Amino acid sequence: MRLPLLLVACFSIAGCNAPAPAPEASAAAAPPAAVAVAAAATVAPGDPVEGLRVARRVGCVGCHGKSGGGQELWGEPGKFKVYSANLTVARDNYDDAGIDGLLRLGRTHDGHRPLGMPVMMFEHLSDREVRDITVWLRSIPAVSNPGLKKTWLSDEVRKQLDDGSYPYDDDRPTAGMDPPEVPPTDPLALGKHLAFTSCTECHGRDLNGWGPDDPTPSLIVAKAYTPEHFSRLMKTGIASNGKETKTGFMSDVARGRFSILTDAEIDALKQYLDSR
Repeated sequence: MRLPLLLVACFSIAGCNAPAPAPEASAAAAPPAAVAVAAAATVAPGDPVEGLRVARRVGCVGCHGKSGGGQELWGEPGKFKVYSANLTVARDNYDDAGIDGLLRLGRTHDGHRPLGMPVMMFEHLSDREVRDITVWLRSIPAVSNPGLKKTWLSDEVRKQLDDGSYPYDDDRPTAGMDPPEVPPTDPLALGKHLAFTSCTECHGRDLNGWGPDDPTPSLIVAKAYTPEHFSRLMKTGIASNGKETKTGFMSDVARGRFSILTDAEIDALKQYLDSR
C-alpha cells in the first residue's frame, strides 16, 4: 500500500418545517420548490448504528480512532508527519451537504486539499451510506484531545501540491460519477460496490494494484482463495495458508475493518472478485 495514500488528515471536516398539507389537486403543475420539498420528505433518515459499521469498513474509525478524537498516524522523515483530525471538533465545520461534498468530491471547508483522503474510494458510496456516516459522525460524544498535533508538510511537498506535481491524486474525485441512492441488493452488484468502496484505497482504482513498485497485489489473488478461506481472511485476518498475511497489514485491516461484514456481504464480495 502506498503510504501517501493513507495520509488521512481525512476529515479536516466546510458548517450546517414540516411542509404544509398538500393543496387540492389541480391541472397546474406543482412549483419546483414544492416538488423538492416533497422529495426531501421521502428520503430516509440516516442510521447511526449502520453509519458506524460503514465508517469501520471504509476506514474512518481506523484512522481517527475509536472515539473519533484523532491520533498520530505515520510520516516520512523530512517530508511529512501525519495526524488524523479530531472528528468531534472538525464536524462543526460542515453541514450535512458539506460532509457529502467532502467525502465524494474532496471539498473542504476552507478549500485546502484533503491530502491522502481516499475520495476516489468514498465517491462510490451510496447516498444512504453517506447519510448513515453523517448521522453517526454527529452522534459521537465530544472528545477533548489537546495534545493532538496538526499534519506537518515540508516545503517541497507543499510546493508539489501548489504546482500540481504531487504524485498522488487519491483525494481528487472522478468526473462524471453518479453514485447510487442505496447499495445494490443483487449479489454480484453488491460485491462490486463493496470492492470499490472498501478495497481501492490499498489495491488501486481498478483493483489491479498500484504498479510494480508497490507491494499491494492486484485482487486477482482473491481467486486463489476458496470461499471458506476468503471468509476466514475477512473475519480473522488469517490467510489461506493458515497464517497472518505476508506483511501482516491485510490481517490487521481485515480484523479492524472487514470483520463487521455479514456473511452475505462476504459472499457477494467473493463472487464479484472471482468474476473479474
